[in-house]
Amino acid sequence: MKLHAVLLKTALACATFAFAAAAPAQIATTKGPLKLIVGYPAGGSADVQARTLADKLAAELGTTVVIDNRTGAGGQIAADYVRAAPPDGLTVLLANMHMMVMLPLTSKSVRYDPVKDFHAVGRIASFYEGIAVPTALPVQNVQQWLELARTDTSKASYGVPAPGSVAQFMGFRLGSEAKASLVAAPYRGAAPLVQDLLGNQIAAGIMPIADLVAHQQSGKLKVLAVNGARRASLLPDVPTLKELGQPHFDNLEWTGLFVPAGTPRPIVDQLHAALGKALANKEVQERLQKLSSDPSPSTPEELTRLIADDLKRWGPVVKASGFSSE
Repeated sequence: MKLHAVLLKTALACATFAFAAAAPAQIATTKGPLKLIVGYPAGGSADVQARTLADKLAAELGTTVVIDNRTGAGGQIAADYVRAAPPDGLTVLLANMHMMVMLPLTSKSVRYDPVKDFHAVGRIASFYEGIAVPTALPVQNVQQWLELARTDTSKASYGVPAPGSVAQFMGFRLGSEAKASLVAAPYRGAAPLVQDLLGNQIAAGIMPIADLVAHQQSGKLKVLAVNGARRASLLPDVPTLKELGQPHFDNLEWTGLFVPAGTPRPIVDQLHAALGKALANKEVQERLQKLSSDPSPSTPEELTRLIADDLKRWGPVVKASGFSSE
């Protein structure tokens, strides 16, 4: 009888251990708050996205979410910090296409692999790039601008918000295909570029439409085209490059959440579910749309494939341009 009791106790202990081992991993909220890492300054669009999501994620995950702005090197500092963080779901990176695609393609100083060093949680939003010119420039569409740039080199410069940005390589590809020697003029952000466009100091600019919508609506700038497979809802009268016979600009820029590689899949799924519920919230959707971003939830696998596709799409363009940040 005693032996039976001992055997039963042992079996129950083993079963309990096995159940515990099989139980799905969860974010250890008792270890402290979840840190949402942003690679750009407070007040910027990435920071606003993070703060828009923070409270909703906190409510779903049952823990505090704090925003940690680790700025510098175009987002590399933030990405390196998350790459080296414990894979416990308490350190999450809000990254954009520039950090995960363009920097690895353009900078030799990047130490992270966007696919191998991170586990995608899901996409947050997508946003458009627009091609804008001063109202004084005597063109009404992209083709006329390219023709003017071919005949007048003083009109061949186009501003971009940062060196090595998607905007820079959009311009390079447009110029190459049109046999126009377009020259990129990198700025330190979109704001000074917009001011130069308004002052007729540069012939054109390519940048996120968030910086262009109000000026297009007021008639102070002309937005000639946007990228993407369909027109931007905020600029319904502006054609896409695809409509104008340019087939290589369907893809939009995007933002998403990432955790360190090695994070258990149940934790990734927990974060993904919380992100999905946050993006389904009407208030979140409205705030993202005010940033000229379209909520665009995705699975982790879809975001991983998107990064791989973007690397393949832009890699040859970057190489052909001869660009180097070093």
